[in-house]
Amino acid sequence: MGDPGGPATDGRADGARKGPAGPRAPAGVTGRATPPARPAPGSGLSRRRRIVLSELALTITFTLTVVLGLVGTANLASPALFVAGWALNLVVLATCLVLPWHRIPSRWVNLVPLADFVAIAVSRAAAGEGLTGVGLLAAFPTVWIAASRVRTRTAVGTAVIASLVIIWLPFFLGDLRMTLDALVNPILLPVMMTGLAAFVSELTKDNRRRQETLRASQSALRESVEAGRRRERLLGTVLDTVGVGLLALDERGNDLLMNARQRDSHTAAAPPGNPDPNESELLIFGADRETPVPPQERPVARAVQGQDLHGDQVWIGSGRAQRALSVFSHSMYDDDGTFAGTVVSFNDVTELLLALEAKDDFLSNVSHEFRTPLTSILGYLEVSLELAESLPEDVTHYLEVARRNALRLEQLVEDLLAINAGTFAVNPEPTDVGLVLAEAADSGLVRATRAGLHLVNQAPRALTAVADPVRLGQALDNLLSNAVKYNRPGGSITLDASMEDEGLTVRVEDTGIGIAAEELDQVFDRFFRSPSARASTVPGVGLGLLITRSIVSEHGGSITVRSEPGRGTCFTIVLPQPAESRTA
Repeated sequence: MGDPGGPATDGRADGARKGPAGPRAPAGVTGRATPPARPAPGSGLSRRRRIVLSELALTITFTLTVVLGLVGTANLASPALFVAGWALNLVVLATCLVLPWHRIPSRWVNLVPLADFVAIAVSRAAAGEGLTGVGLLAAFPTVWIAASRVRTRTAVGTAVIASLVIIWLPFFLGDLRMTLDALVNPILLPVMMTGLAAFVSELTKDNRRRQETLRASQSALRESVEAGRRRERLLGTVLDTVGVGLLALDERGNDLLMNARQRDSHTAAAPPGNPDPNESELLIFGADRETPVPPQERPVARAVQGQDLHGDQVWIGSGRAQRALSVFSHSMYDDDGTFAGTVVSFNDVTELLLALEAKDDFLSNVSHEFRTPLTSILGYLEVSLELAESLPEDVTHYLEVARRNALRLEQLVEDLLAINAGTFAVNPEPTDVGLVLAEAADSGLVRATRAGLHLVNQAPRALTAVADPVRLGQALDNLLSNAVKYNRPGGSITLDASMEDEGLTVRVEDTGIGIAAEELDQVFDRFFRSPSARASTVPGVGLGLLITRSIVSEHGGSITVRSEPGRGTCFTIVLPQPAESRTA
């Protein structure tokens, strides 16, 4: 039968009770205490149902007992009183059906089993010695009270008193003669009811404790689930906000997470007519935008294999809708070092690449346009200088200066065209490197002296190597020019060269302003000038070091830079040499 009326301790129905996660008014919003929650719709019906079913179980059993008792009417002490007890039980059942239990405090529900005790006592007294089993009906109200929210001793005491009343009521009605045997013999019923009340009460309390623990666990679980959902919503919002496509995969390559930006990229890479392609069906191309990348060499496939990608570039889609992606990935590992998946990011660099292509096209076109007027200027200057004997000396000097700068501009244009076209060619040959370095030092000495700097050439005079003398001299001129421009008054410049195991090694070191560590990787980029250089009045377009690196690269060599802000910079050129040249 359970606990018909006990679940609510404050007079409210079960549906009105709120756990820790129930709605509350925000503190400080209204300035008033939160009003008690009203019973939820339908909670009174549920409570009424429990009470009626519990009472109905007793009524059915009571009815069967009355029918059996009336069949043996001769054994009943008072048939009319016997039926009256049953009638009282029916009245109690009818009362349970009509009372508005959702408005009645739960403590008054215990009056129902007490009334049942009275009905049972009346029928038990009327049954006489011929139907003493009627007293066992007391188990129903005993369990009812024991299962309600009353203390164990209260339940036990009620069971004891009610049982004693049931078995001793005939003495008070005068139907039996009060003797010691008559008082002691029926004591088994109170003992049984006492044990039953104690057992049910403790069992109910333990069950309630378990239910409370379960409700607390469920409440904590609900809060945890809700917190997880909030974190999931926050994570989803953050991932969809960033301008980078993100994809998380498990160790088998199954998708774990994909943000909105990556879903758009996935759709853009889908073949026409295939809205949900797998990785091998996506339109992914190499740098030429035409050659398909094999499935096993695609960024995601390589990332799932445990490779960490660093800016791998691919093109997705087709036609004018093609997009360029720069792909990065980082692998995940379990505590034992087992590969657990990877996270891949896709950065759309289409606009950047198109801008670089446009810039290259612009430089190429401008360089071509420069060539025609420069050729004309140089031609007229050459013609004018042929008439130098008939011109004033200062005019001839001016023409020489103009011709020299025009030639320099022409060489710069040629270098730009060669760099853009990838045809920056050199012609290595056995060269007196000592002489090349000496000429470069003599040319730089004039500029260094004017700037108040001290230039030292420590390279040996007799040094032969395989190199393009013109291009090597151009590279040294660029390095020495920078050493002069970005030095400090009273500083020094050191030029040195030697033949080492790696090949011809040339160093240009200065005591200038230096280069910041975060800018060292950019000094050889096209048009790069450090913020300090741009803020100064030193002229430049940021092409000298690019041309120098191109010259060194065409020799198959390398150029490195070491610098410390405020203390100076050292550029080192290494040109590989044939074995016989090094031994010589």
